[in-house]
Amino acid sequence: MQRFTTLTFLLFLALMASTASPAAFAATIDEQTSARLDALERENAALRARVNRLETSKATKVKSPPEDVSSKPAFPLIPRPQFADTLAAARGPVVDTRASHSPPRFEVSGSLLFLQPGAGDLEYGTLVTPLPITTPNWSNQSLTPKFSPTFSVGARYMPNESYDLELNWTHLNTSTNASFSAGPTQMVGPPYLIGPESALYSIGHGAVQSAYDAVDLNEGHTFCAECPFQLRAFGGVEFARIGQNLSGLFQSADATAASGYTTNSLFTGAGPRLGLKGQYTLGDFQFIGELAGVGLIGTSQSHVDFTTVSPAVGVNNQSLTSPNTTQVVPSVDARLAAAYSFPPTNYGLFKIELGYKAAVYFNAISQYSLTQVSTTLPPVGVFLATEQHSQSNFTDQGPYLTGSWLF
Repeated sequence: MQRFTTLTFLLFLALMASTASPAAFAATIDEQTSARLDALERENAALRARVNRLETSKATKVKSPPEDVSSKPAFPLIPRPQFADTLAAARGPVVDTRASHSPPRFEVSGSLLFLQPGAGDLEYGTLVTPLPITTPNWSNQSLTPKFSPTFSVGARYMPNESYDLELNWTHLNTSTNASFSAGPTQMVGPPYLIGPESALYSIGHGAVQSAYDAVDLNEGHTFCAECPFQLRAFGGVEFARIGQNLSGLFQSADATAASGYTTNSLFTGAGPRLGLKGQYTLGDFQFIGELAGVGLIGTSQSHVDFTTVSPAVGVNNQSLTSPNTTQVVPSVDARLAAAYSFPPTNYGLFKIELGYKAAVYFNAISQYSLTQVSTTLPPVGVFLATEQHSQSNFTDQGPYLTGSWLF
């Protein structure tokens, strides 16, 4: 009986435990679900507050007045695309004023030069003092060309501040003449005829005509284009044409007898040209120095014409001709100058330059001169015995004034 009572009590405890366990488990699930719902509610409230703040900020921006475009500068230092669009809508097309301050691309120039040509063969006649017979004296007469006005023009293209392409043309055509006369005990004559046959002549005239053209095309590179001192190295080609006509005429006092000659020389050639140009800028002023060398290869021509006038035979024309030859003529030219640049305008930049230039072409003048002739009395012509080929340098030098326009 006691054993039965114990079993019954154990079964009752088991039944009570099984009845209480589902209720406790259900209570636990309800508590977790309620906590989760409370957390979700709090998250939803936070999201709604954030959305409300964003909508309020957007509404405030929409209701704020638009920016006053006119209160801003027309061209800011760093333009923004959206500002450019606004300005275009408010005022029309946007104009970029920076283009007006871009460096010039082209330059044209014109120069007025006062050049003096020169050569080493400008002695055209001789004044003879034959007496006393044992001690005669001879005095050669020479021509001295004057400074003559001439011109030069040029053009330059500058794709950027360091590189440029330049073209220049210089033209010179000038003449000089002189005369001298003999005293009662003197006589005159050409350098090759100063013996007894020139006793008839007492008046001498001389003239020289110099013609010079130079065209050079060069490309240059300027080092340190932004520096006060700039060095430009350039190279290119030059074409030159150098001509000279030297003449002498000798007459008797009554002009019935005369003897004269004209020596013609012409060189035409082209070759490479290399040089350096230094420029120092001080405010609106520039100080310039340039040196260049040229090697010309071309053709040299020379001939001499003679004219003799005598009562016996009248006018007698003669000539001495020589074949054309190929010749190399080296050359050196230099200039020193100071320039002033005017303030830039809408039309470009104007500049004036004042300087001095000089050039020498070695052995560019070619001629054949008579060294000995047979004599006749009275003289009726020139009778050649010996001759000599001589060459001399051609030079030109003088001040110049240049005006240039950069745009």
